[in-house]
Amino acid sequence: MDKKIVIKEVETKNIMTKSNLPVGGYSLNPYIGCTHGCKYCYASFMKRFNKHDEAWGEFLKVHLI
Repeated sequence: MDKKIVIKEVETKNIMTKSNLPVGGYSLNPYIGCTHGCKYCYASFMKRFNKHDEAWGEFLKVHLI
């Protein structure tokens, strides 16, 4: 079964995000989403912070600088 993947490129000023984690001050975020949609994905919660109608695993937003 083939699923349709929506891939969008968006321009951004920075792909680094300040982190509150104790190991390191920044995280690298070159994209949002995924093309797999693994059932036990730890990052699927990211969908709620982004406006996507597609299900997790059916979209990928690539950040271009």
